[in-house]
Amino acid sequence: MGGQIGMQKAALLSVSNRSGLVEFARGLAELGYVLLVTSGTSKALKGAGVSTISIEEYTGQREILDGRVKTLHPRIHAGLLACRDKAGHMRQLEQDGILPIEIVAVNLYPFIENLQKDKVHDPAQMVELIDIGGPSMLRAAAKNFRSVWTVIDPADYPRVLGWLKEPVEPGALEMRHRLAVKVFAWVANYDLEIAKYLCHVHFEEQGGVAGVCADDDFFLGEVSGQVLFRQQALRYGENPHQRAAFYRTQGGEVSWRQLHGKELSYNNLLDFSAAWNMVRALSGGPAAVIVKHLNPCGAALDHSLHIALQRAKRGDVRSHFGGIIACNVEVDHLAAGEITKDFCEMVVAPGYSEEALDILRNKSNLRVIGVLPSPGGRFELRSIDFGVLIQERDQGVARVTQGSVVSKRRPAPSEIEDLQLAWTLCAHVKSNAVVFVKDKMLLAAGAGQTSRIDAAEVAVAKCAVHGHNLQGAVAASDAFFPFEDCLELMAKKGIKAVVAPSGAKRDHEVVAVADRFGLSLIFMGERHFKH
Repeated sequence: MGGQIGMQKAALLSVSNRSGLVEFARGLAELGYVLLVTSGTSKALKGAGVSTISIEEYTGQREILDGRVKTLHPRIHAGLLACRDKAGHMRQLEQDGILPIEIVAVNLYPFIENLQKDKVHDPAQMVELIDIGGPSMLRAAAKNFRSVWTVIDPADYPRVLGWLKEPVEPGALEMRHRLAVKVFAWVANYDLEIAKYLCHVHFEEQGGVAGVCADDDFFLGEVSGQVLFRQQALRYGENPHQRAAFYRTQGGEVSWRQLHGKELSYNNLLDFSAAWNMVRALSGGPAAVIVKHLNPCGAALDHSLHIALQRAKRGDVRSHFGGIIACNVEVDHLAAGEITKDFCEMVVAPGYSEEALDILRNKSNLRVIGVLPSPGGRFELRSIDFGVLIQERDQGVARVTQGSVVSKRRPAPSEIEDLQLAWTLCAHVKSNAVVFVKDKMLLAAGAGQTSRIDAAEVAVAKCAVHGHNLQGAVAASDAFFPFEDCLELMAKKGIKAVVAPSGAKRDHEVVAVADRFGLSLIFMGERHFKH
């Protein structure tokens, strides 16, 4: 075969994802490339009338072991790894009739895709989806990126084909270099996901499978982690002397789009994430949340968004300046007008009317973000000096009606609505956390204090500063009350209903204080620390 082909330029195509394949192969053939293909790819191209040579024909070795071995051959890997600037390498290729392969388009068996399908429960099938030849060819070609174009992502086909048709130097080496980096990263991610999966498969000595535990997304096994791809560089981190960048996982779609304003900073992204997670947890009508330093300084529910915004601002008239505003419904022109009355860093919402965008874009420093509804990741990672912590995300709070009313006085229906808002917001406030709500509006949050009574006192003090009348308000605590003092303080200030987890040794004393002051007290079966 080598004598018949001579030293023509060759491209090797072996893909399970056929997206864009025919156009890419046809373009390569028009440029004079010999197309070496595996059996499945051959069938797809033959039907489109593209001339190819099978790997079997080229190597003289048929596929064996049910297709487990088909590209692991010296004629393939020599053509990939030969250094074009070494005369000895090229002489060896010519002597043995081996084609120098200049382009490799390979994508991997769909192991990762099947982690989200029923096949995940059948380890025997999943093992057969572990690609061997594909990563081997990709790694060989990527190692030799000075001479070989390595394409693992079909989205890159048009760019590569465009350059091959109209080559412009310099730039080719940098392009091949970037493609090689992508290959190594994608293969690393592929291997990592395989390792994570296999950690959860229990095999028996006689060849059977005892079972696979797929209920934790394979994140908490013996091996864990993520391969991350830089989405954008950031001007700096929390402070100007710290470097920073924003990364995402492979295939992880960014579910938001910046519609206006300056580039996002590290702190912007942290607050944006916190604000969006808060506001999307709220239900019962249009809602607005204002966040500063990851904590809410304003929040309200109302019949219209612009009224909710007005009331959210009233919660803390000092702190909302320069904050992050998040809305759970489309921003209309009235809401946009309310947003632009004061300075804010960013507004986040699921959508904007054209009139609203026109208003918001008049503020050059205002960042406008549109967010698509999407489920958040199930696990979160946090780095510490000596490792990485992984935990399941707090997926939200229960309805307060599912709790136990442990006081003699039962909460009124209007208090139940306020308690739900307080309980939901409290889960997003740094612990120790105490939250006060009245008429579906956040009055104050005592956040990040070293004791629960400190948190309550901070919230009381903030209400006094802003002139909020606590008579008839409700409160939520992210964890149990260890002593009577918090409830006594709240009762004396006029609070009428409280929701908190149970679990303290003095729960009975706390219930007694509630009854002494005529409070409604609901105990929940869960806590919501946020460190």
